[in-house]
Amino acid sequence: MRFIVPFLSFFSILVVHCQELKISGQLKTIDGKGIPYANITLKSAQQTIIAYTTSNIEGYFSFTLNDTTTTAHWLEVNHLGYKKFRTSVINGKMEYLIMLEEQPIDLAEVEVKSPPIRSKNDTLSYDVESFAKSEDRTIGDVLKRMPGIEVEESGQIKYNGKNISNFYIDGDDLLNDRYNIGTRAIPQDMVKNVEVLQNHQPIEVLRDKSYSDDVAINLKIKEDAKLKLTGQIKMGGGIPNLYEAELNSLLFNDKHKMLNVAKANDIGVDLSRELTAFNAENQLQSMNNQRPSEILSSGTVSEPNLPKERYNFNHSALVSANNLTNLKNSFQLKSTINLLYNRNDMNYNSLTNMYVNNDTIRYSEVQNIENKPLMADFSVSLKNNNKKYYFNNMLQVNFSNEKSVSDLQSNSFDFSQQLKTGQYDFSNKISYLHSLKNQHILSFNWYLNYFNKPQTLTINPGINDGALNDSIPFQAVNQITNLPTWFSNLSLSYRIPKGRIKQHYLVGLVSEWQHLTSNLELRQANGDWTPYGNSLDNDLYWKRHRININPSFEYEKGPWESLLSFPLSIQSINYEDVGFKFRENFSKWLFNPAWNLSYNLNSEDYLAVNYSYNNQIGNISDLYRGAILTNYRSLQSNNASLQERNLHNIGLRYNYQRNLQMFFMNASINYSKVRSNTILSHIVSNNLFQTVLLPFSNKSHDLSIAAGISKYLFDIDVNIGANASWNNTRYNQFLNNQLLPFNNLTFSFSPYFETRLLNFLFLKYAGRGNWTTSKMIGATAGIDFPDRQIQFFDQSLDLTFRPFENAFFKLSGRQLLTTQKNAENVKYLFTDLNFRYKIDKWKTDIELDASNLTDIRSYELYTLSSNQFGYSQYDLRGRMLLLRLSFRI
Repeated sequence: MRFIVPFLSFFSILVVHCQELKISGQLKTIDGKGIPYANITLKSAQQTIIAYTTSNIEGYFSFTLNDTTTTAHWLEVNHLGYKKFRTSVINGKMEYLIMLEEQPIDLAEVEVKSPPIRSKNDTLSYDVESFAKSEDRTIGDVLKRMPGIEVEESGQIKYNGKNISNFYIDGDDLLNDRYNIGTRAIPQDMVKNVEVLQNHQPIEVLRDKSYSDDVAINLKIKEDAKLKLTGQIKMGGGIPNLYEAELNSLLFNDKHKMLNVAKANDIGVDLSRELTAFNAENQLQSMNNQRPSEILSSGTVSEPNLPKERYNFNHSALVSANNLTNLKNSFQLKSTINLLYNRNDMNYNSLTNMYVNNDTIRYSEVQNIENKPLMADFSVSLKNNNKKYYFNNMLQVNFSNEKSVSDLQSNSFDFSQQLKTGQYDFSNKISYLHSLKNQHILSFNWYLNYFNKPQTLTINPGINDGALNDSIPFQAVNQITNLPTWFSNLSLSYRIPKGRIKQHYLVGLVSEWQHLTSNLELRQANGDWTPYGNSLDNDLYWKRHRININPSFEYEKGPWESLLSFPLSIQSINYEDVGFKFRENFSKWLFNPAWNLSYNLNSEDYLAVNYSYNNQIGNISDLYRGAILTNYRSLQSNNASLQERNLHNIGLRYNYQRNLQMFFMNASINYSKVRSNTILSHIVSNNLFQTVLLPFSNKSHDLSIAAGISKYLFDIDVNIGANASWNNTRYNQFLNNQLLPFNNLTFSFSPYFETRLLNFLFLKYAGRGNWTTSKMIGATAGIDFPDRQIQFFDQSLDLTFRPFENAFFKLSGRQLLTTQKNAENVKYLFTDLNFRYKIDKWKTDIELDASNLTDIRSYELYTLSSNQFGYSQYDLRGRMLLLRLSFRI
């Protein structure tokens, strides 16, 4: 009930503000001429801004308000060269004719103030000072408050429900999509405006010549902030045995930009998240690079739905150097170096129930895990982006090594394990586009990648001797896998951007070479190592070549815009494993059409629909015949030919925004249907989970609906909004030789608001509710699987108090509640306290952090998935106290 009250309050506010009222008028001189480009502001009786706009070329203006009354409102008109005009708004009067009197301009006395949001073409500009508060430190703090912009807990940025594709600093892409490190380091007072670039096309040659629905963000740096090198030194220490240190240096001028950071801490902050490339997976998919995932894992442990600082026992260090130089003739040289060390520990225990054949199989586990990842990443690029041609060559090299050691207890059996994982990743991408004399565009792209992630899993003493060693006890098991991959994507295209229908023709060659080897061996009681007797090891070679021909056509007329593509390709796949005496050659024509259609309802709103058909062919992971012990309780192999999947996907999106009124709304619906010629078969016993890919026709359906709303209310200084989603997934599982069809339903609702109660008191609320239901479809003989439902609620409340100038107290509370049938509710309340004092003269902040004041030491979590019901318990960090000093340099 406590979680429902904020929901009802939120909806009551929306009902009041969703009723629209329109006020319009015209500005004229005394001799009857229209006055363009004047600023017209609608204010409340307390002089807070309710709405604002500018007059058009003929002097006309209009407001669309989410209100039903204009009592005590004022219209205020400002224009250089005219006297300021102010008049009260008469309730019920919707149109106004305003005569302005000319006035000579004294430039020495002119003070220009920007409105909070300005809109020009496809660019929306937020004035940072209008949204910043005195307690804010970085631009990331301000972004969270801007209407229409959403910053998730991971740091990923969305605009009106859509992920951003690029993050620029004064027009330059300094951070290569790893913008977390920038939003957490760049001081908010360095940034003048945050620009949202809609329908963004990053390549100048293609601008206004190619369809794009991407959204990007650009930080406009203040002119005085460009003149000097700045940075910050941060030092902190506390109990129990806490430390934190940070040094960063920033420079953002037109010739050179740099953002260099060094950090270390043991307070639970996961520094690897600052290096997250949010669009990396989409970029790999666009190049058809089906990069292999990790084969082995240290177990079945998953992360809890808590901020990682609560449960991350760590010692972490990060060095990140990002430098960009604009050279002569529009060339740009950019380099990035990232080094990360991140030792972390997790203590975990779980109980998993699996419902099969009127029986319940239970897994009980206790794990104490220690991970030691080490990563080094380097990239360098040379780019020239102008209206005549585009050139970019980027070289990236990544090396990483991770060692995971854990002590486990599974179903009362004690053992230890060690997992070693390396990564070697090299890629080079070169792109060249040239605008010819006839304005047609010729382009060349080549992407080359080498990737390998060798792994070794060692378990001691030997486990599951009944399945692995003919019931003979043994000392240890060792599993080694190696999968080096070479990938190449080479393409040449010709674009005709003229005419009613813009044309683009692409020819490409995609090639992939892989070699999967695995070795599963057992150390017997006498100390000898012997191979696993029930299966040979894998020695599988794979080659894939695909020739693509992709004609696409863009159509634009009035509010309509459409993109239609007809990619046709011939794909040849060869694979063989001599040990298993199989060798196959596979060739097939693939046709994967896609269609995008959008209709601009007006200059701000649009409706978009998309459809795609994707004929997907599987990869080497579908084919290996030799058994691989993927973790201590899972043995996996395949007994099917190459997987084929046919995917139909259709989506509809509605975007509504009133930029000047700071009201944003989006809604979308998406449906996908997948048919496959294979299915995963699981054989579950009390100690082992065996998985085999079988040749069996299979299909799944997924329907999802999502919506979001955001509004900034100037009259009461409130930023308010909500996001909601509903998902229905139907799919099959083949479990212990029986086909089990499941239907999963998930609903999520997340309201939030932030307001100023008094000049010295601020309140922020964020909530999230998840309802998950899993049930079997129809009656299946021999199966009695009960319908299960779990409700999870997460809500946080922050109260910031400013007792005097430059002093801030922040009290935070976060409540988590999990409910399910036939079980007690699980609930937690975390409280944190922060005090900060700014000494402007010394450019110094003194800060005291007290976290987890109630000293909660463990956290319980329930999970639900098809026929599995899980309970997990995690150790938490407990109460912590940290004193921190920060210096601006």
